[in-house]
Amino acid sequence: MQVSDWSVFLLLLKLASYLAVLALAGTLLMRLLNDSSNTEDASVTNFYQELKRWQITCVAVGFVASILQVPIEAGAMAESGISGMIDPFMLEIVWQSVIGDQAIFRISAFFIALIAVCTWQTTTDSTWFINFSITLLILGFITYSFTFTGHSADKGILVKSILTLHIMAIASWVGSLWPLYRSCKLLPISVVKKLMEDFGQVAIIIVSVLILSGITLLLQYLNSFSELFTSNYGQLILLKLFFVSGMLLLGAWHKISLVPQITQQQNIDKLKRSISVEMFIALFVLIITSVFTTLVGPSY
Repeated sequence: MQVSDWSVFLLLLKLASYLAVLALAGTLLMRLLNDSSNTEDASVTNFYQELKRWQITCVAVGFVASILQVPIEAGAMAESGISGMIDPFMLEIVWQSVIGDQAIFRISAFFIALIAVCTWQTTTDSTWFINFSITLLILGFITYSFTFTGHSADKGILVKSILTLHIMAIASWVGSLWPLYRSCKLLPISVVKKLMEDFGQVAIIIVSVLILSGITLLLQYLNSFSELFTSNYGQLILLKLFFVSGMLLLGAWHKISLVPQITQQQNIDKLKRSISVEMFIALFVLIITSVFTTLVGPSY
């Protein structure tokens, strides 16, 4: 499999979109777990203000990536350097394709998401609920846009909906790792413990949805079990499952062992190091996902 410079650019665009979705989903989950009784605590306020800045930055990156998608796709098709990115004929072809539809969809959704995250207030009131609902709805639209292209493009609405749910589940899980990591540094020990315990309860639901939807999608994308071992697509899935299993084991270790032991700073430091390892593994999962959704597909 040859990888061109344009393929690398497309991979980076997809990673930027993933980063935006992760930040949006993870921060939304942290907002949902927010204990309103602690909103007057300066450390809690600082924590959510940092999450807001993180969310704004990542969504802005996703917005820019959406704008660049069409010219980079045009350049990849033309294979004539930078001039291909601004070639009117190639741009028209891309805009009229499903890629153009996806770009318009994402540009609009990320623009609304950017407004929503910029106007998010950390205090919980009716305005907070409206903002949260709009952001959650936009997150659903953005994740659904991943079904426009790739090996899900020719699937029905049911499979696309399951894939959307799958992406939202993993985005909520992986996107929460950075906020949880920062909470270990910014929040008091008692608040960190409660946040970790609450996340552990929600994570059970998230992982259940992730596993069920993942199995359903595998049954749709693979013609036979042997393709897991004989095709490039199947082998990449196995590699992804290996890393995801490692993340699940770490998550279980956090819930069963590390979180109950949070009574002093050294226990939090141990948890923080473990979360950093989980984030590192998650990075490999995102790269693998980007590769097999951009360069490799199932054989039909």
